[in-house]
Amino acid sequence: MKKIIIFIVLIMSFLCAATVDYEALHEKGRILYQNGSDQEALDVYQEILNNFPDDVDALLFRGRLFARMKLYDLAEAELLHTLELAPEYYDAYYALASVYYWSGRLDDAARILTLWIELNFENPDAYILSARVAIASRKYAAARTFIELAEFYHADPVIIEKLLSLINIPLRNTNWAMGIKYEYLFVDHDRSDWQQIQGNITHDFNKILVTVEFNRYQRNDTYDHTIVLDTYYKLWKKAYMNTRLQAGLSSTFMPVADVTAEVFQAVGTRHESSLGYRLMHYDSTAAHIPSVAWAMYPDHWYLRNKISLIINDGLNWQNQFTLRYYFEDVDTYIQLMNVVGTDFNVFNNEWMQSVAFALSGSLAIGDNILFFPVLSWTKDGSILNRFGGSVGFSYRW
Repeated sequence: MKKIIIFIVLIMSFLCAATVDYEALHEKGRILYQNGSDQEALDVYQEILNNFPDDVDALLFRGRLFARMKLYDLAEAELLHTLELAPEYYDAYYALASVYYWSGRLDDAARILTLWIELNFENPDAYILSARVAIASRKYAAARTFIELAEFYHADPVIIEKLLSLINIPLRNTNWAMGIKYEYLFVDHDRSDWQQIQGNITHDFNKILVTVEFNRYQRNDTYDHTIVLDTYYKLWKKAYMNTRLQAGLSSTFMPVADVTAEVFQAVGTRHESSLGYRLMHYDSTAAHIPSVAWAMYPDHWYLRNKISLIINDGLNWQNQFTLRYYFEDVDTYIQLMNVVGTDFNVFNNEWMQSVAFALSGSLAIGDNILFFPVLSWTKDGSILNRFGGSVGFSYRW
């Protein structure tokens, strides 16, 4: 009997020592992982897996290490094996989706995140990563939904603000872009037709998005030229500013200076207000144009209404309404704009009551080229005097 008791004690001692050693190895591996000692951490987890081949914690951390070392194929295999052994291991879903996201396999990342959300729909991290994947895929409508859900489940407000800034400022996530546009308007018989050629280049400097434009206009046999500096930059929480500085190089019929500043403030995840001011200065006159606008993003739609007060030898007004529908991504949409009220007619250089409609769109051609067609119709007073359109292309990289 005494021998049996001694044997049991020895077995229990061995098991306790093995448990302590196992836990110590895991703790050592975690510390090395957190300190960035990747190779040493790999050695520790390999030692664990030599004795416990199906240890899901060791497999998870080894998969994370492979991912950090950009060995994405090895990381994928390790994490898929982890999920085979433990189908409800939430951290493994996060790690595998991250591997797909980092390696550019965005559809696979979205698929794994969908499975994770089905199992654990209250985890804000799942929605944050889903939003990042959607933004990388330029699916901004889906991204807003994920951001909204992340906010509902108490995600970090700083991360929410950062994600919103990526989709609220146009052309973000594009390092460089270069474009060209040609416009032709047919005008009534007693006035000249209108042509415009524009070239532009855009660069995202991270803190500020900058576009430089050069425009050449032709009104019958008369030419004019302008240069434009357009910027977007963050001001404060969920707010950014757009400034547009246009200078007339010859000022034959275009303004000597046309300056616009507009502040946009996001309200929640689906609304946006703005206040703006524009100065149009000619040699003999100037117009001051303050404005206020409200926009919303319901699902795949974008709606914006802007009201402007025109101060120039009296008071006038203008209302601009924009309705846009995004298809699968932000680069493919169709838009209708309506402008009613007082507008400046560049054919006779005077302010006139007008009604205008513009039907436009954007179409992605491959991964790098965008096509922008526009059809426009304008009626000044009781005379239909402008009908035409433009085509534009942009190449981004």
